[in-house]
Amino acid sequence: MYFYILGLELAWPTMKISTQIVCLLYFFVFISVHAQSEYTDDTITDISNFEISKQLPKISKDSTQVEMIAHIDLALIWMKKEHYKFNFASPLVYAEDALLLANKISDKSYLHETRSILGNIMLRIKDTANAKAMFLKSLKDAEASNDSTIILASKGNLANAYYYTGGYKHKAIATYIDGLEIAKRLNDTTRMFIMHHNVSRIFIENKDIENSQYHTGESARYLEYLDNPFYKSGQLRNEGMLYVLLNQPEKAIERFKENIKIAERKEAMDGIIEGYQGYIKALELKEDYKTLYEVSKKLKFYTDKKSKDDDNQTIDAVKSSISVARYKEQIKSKELEKERLEHQAEDRGFVLFVVLGVLIFISIIFVQTYKSNIKRKVLIKHLEDKNALYLEAKMQSDELIKAKAKFFATVSHELRTPLYGVIGLSSILLENKDLKKHENDLKSLKFSANYLLALVNDLLHINKIDNHSFTDEEVTFNIEDLSSTIISSFEYIRLQHENKIEIAISKDVPLLLKGNSVRLSQIFMNLIGNACKFTEKGVISLDIKAIANTGDKVKLQFIIKDTGPGIEQHRLKEIFNEFTQIESESSSRMYQGTGLGLSIVKKLVGQGKGSIFVTSKIGKGTTFQFNLEIKVASESEKKPIPILDFKQLISKRILIVEDNRINQTVTKRILEQADVICQIAQNGEEAIILAKQFSYDLILMDINMPVKNGIEATKEIRTFNKLIPIIALTAVEIEEQKYQIFDCGMNDIILKPYDIDLFKKTIIANLSPQVKDELRKLA
Repeated sequence: MYFYILGLELAWPTMKISTQIVCLLYFFVFISVHAQSEYTDDTITDISNFEISKQLPKISKDSTQVEMIAHIDLALIWMKKEHYKFNFASPLVYAEDALLLANKISDKSYLHETRSILGNIMLRIKDTANAKAMFLKSLKDAEASNDSTIILASKGNLANAYYYTGGYKHKAIATYIDGLEIAKRLNDTTRMFIMHHNVSRIFIENKDIENSQYHTGESARYLEYLDNPFYKSGQLRNEGMLYVLLNQPEKAIERFKENIKIAERKEAMDGIIEGYQGYIKALELKEDYKTLYEVSKKLKFYTDKKSKDDDNQTIDAVKSSISVARYKEQIKSKELEKERLEHQAEDRGFVLFVVLGVLIFISIIFVQTYKSNIKRKVLIKHLEDKNALYLEAKMQSDELIKAKAKFFATVSHELRTPLYGVIGLSSILLENKDLKKHENDLKSLKFSANYLLALVNDLLHINKIDNHSFTDEEVTFNIEDLSSTIISSFEYIRLQHENKIEIAISKDVPLLLKGNSVRLSQIFMNLIGNACKFTEKGVISLDIKAIANTGDKVKLQFIIKDTGPGIEQHRLKEIFNEFTQIESESSSRMYQGTGLGLSIVKKLVGQGKGSIFVTSKIGKGTTFQFNLEIKVASESEKKPIPILDFKQLISKRILIVEDNRINQTVTKRILEQADVICQIAQNGEEAIILAKQFSYDLILMDINMPVKNGIEATKEIRTFNKLIPIIALTAVEIEEQKYQIFDCGMNDIILKPYDIDLFKKTIIANLSPQVKDELRKLA
């Protein structure tokens, strides 16, 4: 393969592993022998090839700059010559002195040219990392001195290194194209040909016909001004490969024959081999198998010859480098005393013996490393494929989770909004004395709506827990008040089932705690709700005990016990599974439910880093026990509970912003029963207009509305009225919009459908003087 840089034809032979080992052996011998000699200012080591050493001027500390330049010039000529012969040893020895002299006279161009040859030798032995480092250093120095010529040459070398580094062909293309801009500015025809030629080759390998046609045409245009048979041979090879891609074998064969003819005349082995390789591809397209057989024999002859030549050249190079190093030592030894010479000879022999032993060991390690590297690449490829599959599966999973979350949010809003109307209207109608004869029907209606709401809430809770979107906020609360409030919410079903509910809180339990009261309330609601549902004419008890107290934290044990029908032993392992419903064999009654309550309880207890257990006996009842560690709140953290009186609502002016007519009616009826003066706005835009025209004590703001939603309306109202309390009315889960709601300037949230007493209490709390004072301070 031929790549052109700086006027060098850089051939990349397909080296055998044995060839690479021999090259590495040379480097170690070279380093070990040269490590024994010292460089001084008195004498700079002569170039160590016998033939060239006779032609080079002797260099010493008294040498003039002209003599040094002449020395470098001749050394570089010889290095190029040896480079073309695939003799890698001599150029390395010459480069040692060339770099020293170039640094001494501070000549950037000589430094660059020496590094260029060294870097290209490294590319030949597949040491692309060191080659890139060499070229990058040249580029850095050239950019520092703003030398466009050296920048161009360095970019060409660096692009070549990228080409031979796996997976970096795109960088090679980009670097060549950068170089083309500089070559055009310098009007450098040779380098414009080289850049176009190399880019064309890469695009041909990538089977990019359009780009390869363009660059092949450009290189042909510049070749007309150059008289270089090697360039001509490479151009013909590119054109032949392009015609292969275009499925024009006749034209391709014509180009390859001419390419081979030139390469054979110039004894360019790589050009010959590549010409025959392309010739075979064209014959395959043409289906001329008779000629293909003859051409294949010629290709085999040249590839075998090249492989043998590569090995012989590398071995000769190593032998030559060792002889050169010894010659240098002999010259120096004449200036030393006999005793020192003998002593150094002994040391040198010992070092060489050690080095050879080390080299043999390294060679063995190298072969083993090569084999291991092949296996490792196969394993890495396998892991990369598996990882790609995993990432794809994860992306699909993430998309499904987002779709699921969006679905539940939609379900929440679409179900809760009509439920708000059903529950609200049924509650209002139950208070109407004229409809007393329909009381049972209305209670059934309200019960059915509440049951459906419980189903929706269970589904949303389980989804939030699974998606880790359940908030873990800490608040100060009284455990006695919390327990009493939860128990009182089951008063209706307690009376229906003729049960007795008892609460027992141990004296060593701190009443004032700090933690997630919402999570604890949901656990109580599900466990006590189950006990009330399954127990008739019995006793349900809630016992709370402290089993450990460190002062700032307390570990509490909660026991919920009932005297219901009990659960069979084989069912106890299943009851915490999702959608598992309990059916007692001792009772013919099947209790309805989602089968999610106990699953929610277990996950909530797990979130609190607690554990839950259940025991049960048929005919005796069931006991649930769970432990949670909760912080103990100080007295300073206890907030005074404001005294709420529904009479505080009389004559208050409240603006209801709601687009749903049924919800408008329900909210307005509930407030008018408390003698509140209400006004309705159909959307956020109307709310802004009314808030400017009239004075209100409070605004109830729906979130999802046409024209302008509640978030946007609140932001605009806050620009001219920062004091009025604004409460959000939403059917979407609070966690979904909480931060957005409070950030826009709202003061509180009421979730639809709401409990009427809680609804009124929330409004009264936001109308209290304390809240108004806080708003005034914020304003």
